Amino acid sequence: MTMPLLKVTNLSKQYLTGYKHFKPQYYQALSPVSFELGRGETLAIVGTVGSGKSTLARILVGAEQRSGGDIFFEGEALETRNLKQRCRLIRMIFQDPTTSLNPRLSIGNLLKEPLRFNTQLSSTERKTLVIETLRKVGLLPEHAEFYPHMISEGQKQRVAVARALMLNPKIIIADEALTALDLSVRSQIINLLLKLQKEMGLSYIFVSHNLNIIRHVSDKIMVLQNGHMVEKSTTEALFTSPQHEYTQRLIQEQSQFMQKR
Repeated sequence: MTMPLLKVTNLSKQYLTGYKHFKPQYYQALSPVSFELGRGETLAIVGTVGSGKSTLARILVGAEQRSGGDIFFEGEALETRNLKQRCRLIRMIFQDPTTSLNPRLSIGNLLKEPLRFNTQLSSTERKTLVIETLRKVGLLPEHAEFYPHMISEGQKQRVAVARALMLNPKIIIADEALTALDLSVRSQIINLLLKLQKEMGLSYIFVSHNLNIIRHVSDKIMVLQNGHMVEKSTTEALFTSPQHEYTQRLIQEQSQFMQKR
């Protein structure tokens, strides 16, 4: 059996909410969750607001500390890698490209930032890589001189994709990365991500509540409800025969929403 690229075992997260009678009180944001992600594979994490999907994403990229469980990358515990190594392995595309891009930096400098902190590349090498990556996401070399307010929302999200690619990661997590885009731009970004996956062998984790997008891009789906994993299946099996009532309700609500549009 092929070793998974990423293996997560009994991952959990608690937040301290206060004290009662001198005893700490906790909110269980994520109950023990386990899953695997293969090379070139796309896993979707689905759930409504408060389901724990974004908490899980932040833990995977190192923005949050887990309370329990283990994360293995290519068979090795992820904590054995230093911070720079972890930054290179797993990158994230955020929901709103406008707020995630520093308005004071040019596009070129935005893309050079992760290279300055995580590589030994020279200034010339960094500039060359920026130009190559801009072309890879369908932008022009001239865009390196632009600032975020000078480009469209779709172009901003292409910059966000380029920034995620700069360190040549193995996994990219898209945290509601298509939600803020209109329909035509969303389709363009989806096609771009699928193209990059094929060319670079990327693995994706899509965090979303939009089942139409998920059905189009994912190989398998994990459904979260109030921090609990209630169902995990291949995409085809889940849409054909959802087992949990919560999953059935999500699919039904999405279908009703689409009929009203």
